[in-house]
Amino acid sequence: MKVTNRSMLTLLAVSGLTWMIAATHSFGADLSEADQKFLNDYEKIRAALVEDNLGSAKKAAFTLGDAGVEIAKCSSLEEARAAFSKLSDTAEKLAAGHTGYYVMHCPMVNKDWVQTTPAIANPYGGKEMVRCGEIKK
Repeated sequence: MKVTNRSMLTLLAVSGLTWMIAATHSFGADLSEADQKFLNDYEKIRAALVEDNLGSAKKAAFTLGDAGVEIAKCSSLEEARAAFSKLSDTAEKLAAGHTGYYVMHCPMVNKDWVQTTPAIANPYGGKEMVRCGEIKK
């Protein structure tokens, strides 16, 4: 079989495409509908805490069901932020390997969180520390 430049380019293109597809699938399985819902509701809680809005955080936590009960019962932002830290552990595991999620770290409180944009919006310090943090991964 004669190998031409054109057939070599086709072979390289197909090989590259195959590698990209394999890499994409091994990077992380698609999130289930339940996991997507969790991360969407988690994001609403995070955004509310960034704004120091306990009422909105509790309302968003209520939509999480059992996972959000602790935040829904909180009577202060400090309590809500402590409970949010526990949700962040779950969110970090779910978001691992998926594009569109950023794991952030606040060195002041030594806690992590997940968000959907790379611009720092720290839920642990609210408006006082909104830009404190860094992208962890």
